[in-house]
Amino acid sequence: MRKVLRRAFWGLVTISLVGSAALWVFVLDGSPTVAHAGAPTPEDAVVARSFVREVRVAAGSGGAKSERLIMTQDDLNSLIRVASRIIPGLRGSFVVKDGLVSGQASVPVPGTGQSRWLNVSAAVPAFDGGVVLRAVQVGALSVPPGLALELGRLGGNAIFGNDFGTTLVEAASRMDIQDDQVSFDLNIAEMGKNGVMRGLFGALRGAEMPVSDEIDRYYVMIREAMDDGVLPTEGSYLPYLLFTLTATLQDATSGDLANAYTAAIFALTRVCGARDFTLVVGGLAGEDFVEKRPWRTECSAVTFNGRIDSRRHFTTAAALQAASNRGFAASVGEFKELFDTLKSGGFDFTDIAANNSGIRLSNRLMSAPPENWPALIALIKEENDVIIPFDGVPQIMSEEDFNGRFGSIESREYLQMLDSIEAKIDDLPIHRAQ
Repeated sequence: MRKVLRRAFWGLVTISLVGSAALWVFVLDGSPTVAHAGAPTPEDAVVARSFVREVRVAAGSGGAKSERLIMTQDDLNSLIRVASRIIPGLRGSFVVKDGLVSGQASVPVPGTGQSRWLNVSAAVPAFDGGVVLRAVQVGALSVPPGLALELGRLGGNAIFGNDFGTTLVEAASRMDIQDDQVSFDLNIAEMGKNGVMRGLFGALRGAEMPVSDEIDRYYVMIREAMDDGVLPTEGSYLPYLLFTLTATLQDATSGDLANAYTAAIFALTRVCGARDFTLVVGGLAGEDFVEKRPWRTECSAVTFNGRIDSRRHFTTAAALQAASNRGFAASVGEFKELFDTLKSGGFDFTDIAANNSGIRLSNRLMSAPPENWPALIALIKEENDVIIPFDGVPQIMSEEDFNGRFGSIESREYLQMLDSIEAKIDDLPIHRAQ
């Protein structure tokens, strides 16, 4: 019996080693096959924002009807450049030609120092009734299109849960191609409470998201405090933040503090954060009915660092960070500024400073042992204990001014400015206490 078990063990070891070697040789490459496309532009941010809105409209229909989404080859490549800021090292490109949408992507394997890359390419013809693939290539291997589609579906389900892969594969029921323009019929039945966004943020976060009932409970708690006069309707936003953190600490068990914080900061963002918060997180933000109660007060005039937009940026970034990871939260803020460069007057590093201050607050609290929370909250006595002063941080700049001074969001000058902002955040009391 021991001999049999020994042989079985070494057989499994051999299969694993051979499989790993085959993966290393045939699937992974030593360099990317896709050239770096450069930093995303303000125009890319506009395309990405429009795309997200269209997807949310489709999801909002509850699957009752299909929504038509029209994109050009340039639009698709804009989305890839935006995605490359969220997924480190990602490179990709699309070509729409001869009745096919051909895409290729390269992504570095984590932990290899970009010495090994996964290179993938595929072509998609027009379809009606379900996605069809052609000519799928993974590294040096040609993969049967039907198998590739099924593996993608199963992989999405396994990694993100909530039938994420199935929902994604079935999201487009039809695609037409005309010259360099692609049009889709989107049919997404569920994005929030039990669907795509819950799985996506859960995977980014590495843990289950809090249920919407918990978010609603904190939302009602905050709104009732406002209507009762406990929280102000003008002046500093700091009482809102302290109220929410204190409620989290008092309400949660030690083993559930991170989830309680996530639910509470989501609720606070619904009250005082960016108007487009639900555009990003879908139904994870809670149920609409609690917002439709006859609340008497609003926090619309409350400020942080003397500004309304800083309150929104700080709170929303903190919530996105609690739900995902730093790359996602920081990128959302960055693209908001790129979008503003064209649509709202210019790029503003003080908004980035507010975003990053909120991100760092979530990082600090969610990484701290529960017993350290009372001391951390006690350190927050004034606004500039958690958000940096904006002295020396460049404010709103036109596209021409931004390009002249910084070039792009991948330039050395831009990265140095981000480092300067991070150094200021390091010096805040709540972070010095580490």
